[in-house]
Amino acid sequence: MPEPLKNYFNKEFVSKLAEEIVKAHPQFDVAGFQKAVINKDWEDRALKDRMRHISVCLGDFLPEYTKAVKLLMQVAHQFRDFTSMVFADFVEVHGLEHPDESLDALELFTKYSSSEFAIRPFIIRYEEQAMGRMLVWSKDENHHVRRLSSEGCRPRLPWAMALPKYKNDPSPIIEILKNLKDDESAYVRKSVANNINDITKDNPAMALKLSKSWYGISKHTDWIIKHGLRTLLKNGNEEALKIFGFKENVNAEISTIQLSNGKINMGDDLKFSFDVTNDDSESSFYKIGFVVGYMKSAGKVSEKIFHVSEKDFEPREIVSFNKKLSFKDLSTRKHYPGKHYIYVVVNGNAFVKEEFEVIE
Repeated sequence: MPEPLKNYFNKEFVSKLAEEIVKAHPQFDVAGFQKAVINKDWEDRALKDRMRHISVCLGDFLPEYTKAVKLLMQVAHQFRDFTSMVFADFVEVHGLEHPDESLDALELFTKYSSSEFAIRPFIIRYEEQAMGRMLVWSKDENHHVRRLSSEGCRPRLPWAMALPKYKNDPSPIIEILKNLKDDESAYVRKSVANNINDITKDNPAMALKLSKSWYGISKHTDWIIKHGLRTLLKNGNEEALKIFGFKENVNAEISTIQLSNGKINMGDDLKFSFDVTNDDSESSFYKIGFVVGYMKSAGKVSEKIFHVSEKDFEPREIVSFNKKLSFKDLSTRKHYPGKHYIYVVVNGNAFVKEEFEVIE
């Protein structure tokens, strides 16, 4: 099994952190710090709890914040993996009363991991100042800093503090995204697309307006828009489909879905197949997917859509698709016994539905 992420924050990391700090600050109590961090509760702490515990202990053993953060800025370059997020977390925990120094620090720290979580309390309390810096960062020469300008203000950033104001009105975000729409870095472009996808959840009209104005500018903007509108496309939003040339009215024939078995055991795979025929007299561009209705613990069904293909179909062309669904439990999905169903979606239109049962 892969090593749990929490084990990145281990005794070796704590020792190295203390060793680097004492080089910049000889008065630092290495032994005391290590003992405070690796306490009786250490092994039971989860990932974020370990990081936060280290941040709190750093505050206990370092000088006052403005001096402490400068010390950490001297040593942060020695940590260039996931563990370096502890420096941004230190800013989030201790630096909210010092926005100038903290924003400078987050700009540096994000180059070694990411300050996307730590920046959010500053956006909430010091919106004008923080978003002003984000706008400047969107033109920075460092792609990690440019990505922070987008990722840090995502309205729905997973596992992060919410930004309810930008869920309601993401207008301030748009100016930042405009600077990044043709960024040379795929790392940055993906963040822009994810930000747009966040916006579609609460403000689809704004996301669609932006997408229409960007589509066709370059291959980079086209990719951003397609990835950014993925939720609307999966849900068959007509305006989103039109941007990419998908026909609203589908003249297609979908065969009956052939299931490998009408009943499958929990943990097994379900194999299925179906054919798509273009019944139109001209070539048609189809976006094809399927929806699974998963039985949930409360006896209700939750639908999830899966992408299959996008292609031009010639008149009367028939294409066969063979797919497989796993019913092994994942960290992101737990399966339950009961009636399930599956149906095909073409350009947002639903076709043919088949039921099957998952048994324990």
